Amino acid sequence: MTTTTSLPPALAARVTDLRSPSAFGSVLGDVRSDAIALTGGSPALEALPREALVAATATVLADAPRAARALDYSAHQGHAGLREWIAAREGVDAGRVVISNGALHALSLTFLATVDPGDTVVVEDPVYPLVAKVLQLAEARVEAVPVDADGLDVAELERRLEAGLRARALYVVPDFHNPTGRVLSAGRRERLVELAELYGFLVVSDNPYVELRGTGDRLADLDLSSDRVVHVNTFSKTLGPGLRLGWAVLPAAVVPGFLDLRSRLDQHASSLTQEIVAEYVGGGAFDELVAAASALYRRRAVTFTDALSEALGDAVAVSAPDGGVFAWPRLVDDRVSVADFARSAAANGVLVIPGEQFAVDSPDAARHFRASFGQQNKETLVEAAARLGTAYAELETTV
Repeated sequence: MTTTTSLPPALAARVTDLRSPSAFGSVLGDVRSDAIALTGGSPALEALPREALVAATATVLADAPRAARALDYSAHQGHAGLREWIAAREGVDAGRVVISNGALHALSLTFLATVDPGDTVVVEDPVYPLVAKVLQLAEARVEAVPVDADGLDVAELERRLEAGLRARALYVVPDFHNPTGRVLSAGRRERLVELAELYGFLVVSDNPYVELRGTGDRLADLDLSSDRVVHVNTFSKTLGPGLRLGWAVLPAAVVPGFLDLRSRLDQHASSLTQEIVAEYVGGGAFDELVAAASALYRRRAVTFTDALSEALGDAVAVSAPDGGVFAWPRLVDDRVSVADFARSAAANGVLVIPGEQFAVDSPDAARHFRASFGQQNKETLVEAAARLGTAYAELETTV
């Protein structure tokens, strides 16, 4: 006898037990129809090589053998020519490079391949919230170490290690940290790798904004000659996040397990997208593209932070970051809630993200908000700053 039920299919405990580690992405307050969004980390459309990507796509599909390859399944590790191009820039053998569906995918596979349930993973505080979600899937225990003006506080990390902390991995954004825009100093980079080798943990360097330095000298990323270092990066900030294309540079010993795990999930990144991007970067225009984008974002950073300082005066502490697309202003008066300010800003037509959405333990993060200037033009950024000034003035009268 067949029985039926009207109950919906049951979700697995791995889904029903998930709890978001932060309210990241939620907008506080009522939103005006003409709101200026300073919330995302996407690049400016005018900084992307649209015409060149159209040409690269046409070239790939016009060539029958390449088209056949681009429209077929491909290897787990990724397009050989694209991996060679990445390997040359990273200074490693192409056998250590794996192409992924964006940086978060590479981070997910890295942590799932190297971290066991209950292992400790050290993160920056404040931290990129989506990484915290990934670490939930790995069932990791999170240890948060503060970020200061020179990035991750490596001396504090060392003190904790000396006191008995044992970590399986550490996550860091060395250049133009999300959300603070800070840069990990050269000395700290060197010491972090030394500590990883001394205490046996893996350092995962997530560096999506490294190409977008608007001023100052570029620092070397964490040393890949160490078998304790992973580099993760993406084309999302330079060619567009819609491509969903990134990569990981892994220690040789990690590659087989990483690919074995991947074979049970997505198999490979889009063959067509890989072929198109390989065609584009092979043409030699990538460095010129990112130089122009970096200059654009630098101008916008200065425009926004100068306008914000003028609009809020001594009520805000803010400076233009040396690169990336995020400003991290601090409201000086502790009596003014940043969450309330975000609500007032939304009511006045500007969307920002309160710093508490990035915090693990850091009380200082709650005094900040993140504002992305990358996608907005000069006039819009000046208008956004003026609206934020109005929002603060309205709120200040209630304190």
